[in-house]
Amino acid sequence: MYNRSAISRAAAVGIVILLIAIAGVAVYFVSTTTTSSTTPSTSATASQTTTGSVVTTLTVANVPESAIQAFYPSTPITIKEYAWSGYPLAQAVQDFEAAFPNIHVQQSPNQDVSGLLSALETHQYVYDSFRIQYFQLPQEVTTGEVKDISSWFNQYLPSLGTQISASALNLVSAGQKGAVYCIPEDFGPVAFAYREDIFAKYGLTVPTTWAQFSADAAKLHSANSSITMTVFPPNEPSADLMGLFWAAGGNMIVPVNSTAYNVVINSTANLNVINYWGGLIKGGSVQALDLYTPQFNQELSGSEIASFVTAAAWYPRYVIQATAPNEAGLWRVADLPQTTPGSFVTGVVGGSCLGVTANAQYPGPAFLFDYFTTQTPQVLPYMWTQGGQWTSNNYYLQNDAYSNGTKVFLGNNSYWGGQNIGLTYLKSQQSAGTQWTWSPYQITLQEILQEQLTEAASGSITFAQALQNTETIMVSYVSSNGGTVAGVGH
Repeated sequence: MYNRSAISRAAAVGIVILLIAIAGVAVYFVSTTTTSSTTPSTSATASQTTTGSVVTTLTVANVPESAIQAFYPSTPITIKEYAWSGYPLAQAVQDFEAAFPNIHVQQSPNQDVSGLLSALETHQYVYDSFRIQYFQLPQEVTTGEVKDISSWFNQYLPSLGTQISASALNLVSAGQKGAVYCIPEDFGPVAFAYREDIFAKYGLTVPTTWAQFSADAAKLHSANSSITMTVFPPNEPSADLMGLFWAAGGNMIVPVNSTAYNVVINSTANLNVINYWGGLIKGGSVQALDLYTPQFNQELSGSEIASFVTAAAWYPRYVIQATAPNEAGLWRVADLPQTTPGSFVTGVVGGSCLGVTANAQYPGPAFLFDYFTTQTPQVLPYMWTQGGQWTSNNYYLQNDAYSNGTKVFLGNNSYWGGQNIGLTYLKSQQSAGTQWTWSPYQITLQEILQEQLTEAASGSITFAQALQNTETIMVSYVSSNGGTVAGVGH
């Protein structure tokens, strides 16, 4: 019923297009004897000494000299990056080109991203670097067109592995132990966003447990049924619902090896989550409403939505502030409610990474570009202030020595009543469950789950049935599309 290629091309969430040209152009590398450094520098300067067109020495702040020696070309080149959604930002690219003058970057237009798998299958290569969402990465890895950069990552950026969120590092392995297929860029740790004025008016607590949240939802619904405690969006199974499964210790399809998978969609953890939300929706205290629709926008801007339980780090700018600018000063952020009092585990919604294509013309320079534009402190502030991206790098989020980024990422925000919302998101990122992984079948899974959730929201089936139906379909789908179902664990 579900054809992998057809579904992948039509997936609503979209896929990043990787196109790489196979060209035999020689790259000449610098060979200096300067001692390598892997310790992040707080210097903000870069210098070079040239003889004609050949660079004999180049140092760039926060970039290990060994990586520069290995990958910086001695003559000018142009690398091509598939810049899905227009990232990295123009300022970051300009900074990179200024630091590495022999490398020019040509970014793709902000194209429709649905053609990635087709491009890989037909070998239409033109790109060296690419940007992709974490959940899309494993499907592209299975094509063999994504380079495993683990040896470079470990050799040239050893300190980075201790700085980046453990959950993010787990995701860029694409379920293959020891592999690194991308350098993490932004991340989406979740928090509980709520309207402080509505909570105060109706005497609601800021819930620390899901039991308290349920009580709050019932109390608000009884007092004013025109205000929804929160919305449960059937059209965003990759986001809100997955973030809730993640926080509950669940998973969906877990790779055992490169071809075998455990299908655990209808696990006890996931079933408990979906039954909880199905009960709130049936009782009327939570609304099943698709995100980003005219109705959603109207209700949010009209003060008819009191909270978001999976307000990822990009929600402040791209969902709440963008949709309800008239509600400035009324919103606050708190920790995600927990099932067990005293525990604290969170989930993640969204995030992207930058990788190198397997047949890149300039893989080394592309690796330098991916690192510089995602993880150096020169660039991180632009991600947040200009692009609304929350960095995956815990080190720079909490290191006081990095004063610029500390102020940017953890500073007060007037829209949020002067609250230091960054501290909440940092805590969430540090507490995100590391068990979660994506599979090559995630894009198809999300389309099927969205169909099932839409039926459940209409009352045709229960939410528990939606989860079971999705698992049944995916067990068959994995088996008929090159995978082995090692187990169906509940």
